Amino acid sequence: MEQNNFLFMKKQIRTFAVIPARGGSKSIPYKNIANIGGKPMIYYTIRAAQDAKLLDAFLVSTDDEKIAKVAKKYGADVPFFRPAELATDNAVDIDYLKHAVEWVEKERGWTPDIIVNLRPTAPLRTGRDIDEAIKLMDDTGCDSVKTVNVPFENPFKMWFMDDTTKKMKPFVKTKWYPKLFTDVPRQWLPKHYWQNCIVDATRAKFIKKGRVFGPDIRGIVTDPRRSIDIDEPADLKRAAQRMKELTK
Repeated sequence: MEQNNFLFMKKQIRTFAVIPARGGSKSIPYKNIANIGGKPMIYYTIRAAQDAKLLDAFLVSTDDEKIAKVAKKYGADVPFFRPAELATDNAVDIDYLKHAVEWVEKERGWTPDIIVNLRPTAPLRTGRDIDEAIKLMDDTGCDSVKTVNVPFENPFKMWFMDDTTKKMKPFVKTKWYPKLFTDVPRQWLPKHYWQNCIVDATRAKFIKKGRVFGPDIRGIVTDPRRSIDIDEPADLKRAAQRMKELTK
């Protein structure tokens, strides 16, 4: 399934992205190519990867011929079909990332340093988001980068509850817990962030060891309006509406 005219052909590939797009979504059939704003969802991630100035190459990792066809239509490199055992409901990120890295090393002779994970379910990312993550890794020498945003809910106000007894305990305790229990002013609570899956990046050496992230993880705070993660059918409508709002 190798393509002779794949994008970003270079002798040295230092930064490389994987767009995971398996075909077996149950909440939304063929979720990765579901319609948002008149385009299949994966289109927006392909476009962002194409717009990123610091990204040397990217490919789509899919097990599905229909998704592969759509991805190729929009200029993506789809050089293989992901093995079925790496595309189940129980497959985790490291499975397809490690497979892709090992494939490009063996089949193309690439030895990338930075691997970027671009999930199609975060369609509001931009090429600038990708570039910022790569630049932060270059500037700091860190192992990994995650985009985050300030969440609407505060984890310091959350609780665990036993379904049978209804007994509760705090999800996380603050340093004031021994004296004030959970009655702590919001202004006192530590800053907190929610991972939003817009961009995840890490050094290839960790991927090859079976680790999604290295120990030194840095963060990039993004606009919370762009942190929609498509999971349910209603999310498609929310994403389309948010796209309109952000382009005004």
